[in-house]
Amino acid sequence: MEVRDKIIEKAGDLMLHYGVRTVTMDDISRDLGISKKTIYQYFKDKKDLINTITEMHLDMERDRFSACLSENHDSIYSLILLSQCMRESMRDMKLNLLNELQKFYPEAWNMFQKFKSETMLCSITSVIIKGQKEGYFRKALDPELMAKMRIEQVQAVFINPTLFPRDKYTLTEVQMQLFDHFVHGLFTLEGHQLFNQYTTEKLKQNETLN
Repeated sequence: MEVRDKIIEKAGDLMLHYGVRTVTMDDISRDLGISKKTIYQYFKDKKDLINTITEMHLDMERDRFSACLSENHDSIYSLILLSQCMRESMRDMKLNLLNELQKFYPEAWNMFQKFKSETMLCSITSVIIKGQKEGYFRKALDPELMAKMRIEQVQAVFINPTLFPRDKYTLTEVQMQLFDHFVHGLFTLEGHQLFNQYTTEKLKQNETLN
């Protein structure tokens, strides 16, 4: 592995565990057994390193979303896959990281906002439009509005844990309930039938769609 890649990997691991602001360049150099001077040969400063880590992470997330849409699935199954991608993406970023990026690293935060508006929003909107054409989703609904609602719904659970206190609800329980409510608000009769078919198949395999 190249030195630059090792720096990115180690810095990302440390920041994910301890927080973006807490981890210093000294911490990174010490853990890698290299000098800070070596780090600065590849990155201008800590902000540059954080922006690079954020960009690489979001590139991987874009690939994950793209993979969900590349398969020849119907709109209902595609929406199930996209919802899983979105929950995993929000979870992987972690609440403390998102808060720190928003407050102290605006360039990295803007990257995340662009990812939300371009990758998440466009992916879900396109699937809802496809579902309306297939006859599985109600045509009276505004696809982009519904997609925005779904994204903010998922993000709110991670960013504001006081909405659903952890001593009363599990994160999985909340996300399953919200997903169930969201998709059933989209369905036509045919959509309900196909979704129930997927649900039955998964239950037989002791799996869940959520």
